[in-house]
Amino acid sequence: MKRSLFVSLMIVALIGVIAGCERKVVVENTDDGGFSNCFTCHTESNTAFLQAQGEWANSVHASGSNVDYTNRGDGSDCTRCHNHQGFIEFLETGSLSAPYDAVSAIHCFTCHAPHETGTMDLRTVEPYTLENDVEFDHGEGNLCVNCHHSRVNGSTFTDDYAITSSRFGPHYGPQGDIIQGTNGYQGFPGYVYATSTHSTVVRDACAGCHMGNPNSHDGYMIGGHTWNMTDEETGSNIVGYCTPCHAGATSTTGYNFPAPADYDGDAAIEGYQSEFDGLVATLKAELVTDTLLNNTTDLAIVRTVADRHKVGALWNYKMAKYEASHGVHNFKYIKSLLEASIDYLQAN
Repeated sequence: MKRSLFVSLMIVALIGVIAGCERKVVVENTDDGGFSNCFTCHTESNTAFLQAQGEWANSVHASGSNVDYTNRGDGSDCTRCHNHQGFIEFLETGSLSAPYDAVSAIHCFTCHAPHETGTMDLRTVEPYTLENDVEFDHGEGNLCVNCHHSRVNGSTFTDDYAITSSRFGPHYGPQGDIIQGTNGYQGFPGYVYATSTHSTVVRDACAGCHMGNPNSHDGYMIGGHTWNMTDEETGSNIVGYCTPCHAGATSTTGYNFPAPADYDGDAAIEGYQSEFDGLVATLKAELVTDTLLNNTTDLAIVRTVADRHKVGALWNYKMAKYEASHGVHNFKYIKSLLEASIDYLQAN
């Protein structure tokens, strides 16, 4: 009886304590950075963060479509770019310890570390050394190129005259190499390889365009933390960022504004991207004819090739295809690679 009375009194007391707790976070102005610092960012009135979150939700990174869900712990380097945990570990230590618990997509804390640094600065803006030992140094764009670069040195794939894998090529993100104007196969005799000024005139390279004019659009579909240059559903774009240098660029033409000449030889002067696509199609046809490329799957045909230049042409095709901008990143450089490759294959 006494035990039951004691328990009842304790329950009543506990209810009283809970009822008196309003569960409020107390904002204290402390010298050592207390809770008050949290509300610098964690507040509904911080519209810059709300905008960034809205934009990111419409990005490819947020979609989760490029997350390495296999999360292998077998030495594969996929996790260094294809999930948040791998990227952070590789950036900080240069190594990987996959598999990780609950892998996640690239998100805010992949690029920023506010709870560690107290700022929204990028985790790194240090220059990045590409696989062929060329340095990429373009401010905030350096963070992007930790992943957006060819995963191999092109010369190691072309100098032995062998196509050792159907996946032969730079992998799917050689944008950093193309912007820098490097790592294409440039061994064709008698050619000079030009390069555009994007790497010098666009501040922060990747970020300078893909995050350009974030307030010049409707909704959260392009620019800013979407990194999208075009809204695929509506066709809206931020081509206005190009017009100070490219007078032919308009919202109607998009990034396929008129080229000055017929580069792909189809007797029509079209937009830059159309001319680029024509050159790529011509090179593909030549590679298929030389049994270096499967016309249906677009995969390389595994074989040893007696001519290093032909392997180089295949490498340049893959670089052009996977840079994904249809030539915009560095039109002069990629055009030079394609033309040299086509001319060599047609002559041999």
